[in-house]
Amino acid sequence: MLARLALIACALCALQSAIAAEPAPASSANLCRQALPTIRGLWQHDLYDAPPAVAAVMADAIDGKLPQVRQGLAALPAAEQAHWRQAAMLTAANAYQPAVVDGLLDDGAAVDEPVRLPPLKGSFYPQTVSAMAHDPRFGPGVAKGLQSAGVMNNHGNLVGPALPLAVVCGDTATLDVLLHHHANVMARAAPNVADALTAAVVNGDAPIVSRLLDHGADACADDRRIRKPGTTLASIGQRNHLPDALVLRLTCRAPATAAFH
Repeated sequence: MLARLALIACALCALQSAIAAEPAPASSANLCRQALPTIRGLWQHDLYDAPPAVAAVMADAIDGKLPQVRQGLAALPAAEQAHWRQAAMLTAANAYQPAVVDGLLDDGAAVDEPVRLPPLKGSFYPQTVSAMAHDPRFGPGVAKGLQSAGVMNNHGNLVGPALPLAVVCGDTATLDVLLHHHANVMARAAPNVADALTAAVVNGDAPIVSRLLDHGADACADDRRIRKPGTTLASIGQRNHLPDALVLRLTCRAPATAAFH
C-alpha cells in the first residue's frame, strides 16, 4: 500500500500542475492499476506488521472474494473486526472491487471514515523507499518530498475516505457504490490535497465529474481555493477537454445583488 499511497498522493497533488498550465501528469488510473500487483504482493508475502489472518483478508479483498473476506473477518477477535473491516473496505475500494466495497458497507463499514493501516515490517521499509527512489515514475526527489510531507512513512498511514481515492483511480463502478451509500462528495484524502471534484476535472474524467456534480459537489468551493488569478475549475476543465456542457456546470457565478431604489 505504501507505493500505492505515493501514487495517489502524486495524483491528488496534480491540481498544482494543472493550475500552472504544465503538461498533464501520467494517467492516475494507469498508475493505480500498475500498483495493484505490488500491493497484493506486500500482503501476500506478510510484509505488513499485521497477523497473517489479516493479510489473507486483505489479499482476498484485492481479489474480489467477498465470501472469503467475510469469513476471514469473522474469524478475527471480535474487538478487532470493525477496524479490519474498514481496512478491507478501503483496500477493495483501491483495488477496483465494487462488490466487496458494497458488501462490507452493508456489513457496517463506514463510507466516509479513513483507517490507519499497519506499518511495513521494519526490515522491508528501507527497501521500499530505495525502490521508489530508483523508480522513474518517482525518483529520489519525489520520495524525499513525500516523506517530508508525512505521506510516505512507516508509522501506519491514515488512508481514506474511499471516495476521493476511487475518483483519482477513475473507478466509476466503485464511485457509484459509494454514492449509493451516501458518501460525502466533498471529502478530501488529506487537508492539503485536491478534493474529488478537482481531481476528476484535472483528469478530464467527464463521467466522474458529472456524477459528482449530480450528487452536490460544489465547484464554487473549489474556485475559492484556487490562488492563481484568472484560473477557475471551469477553465481547468476546458483545458482538459471536458465537454462544454460540463464546463458550463463547473462555472461558478457570483450571486446576484439586489437592486435598491
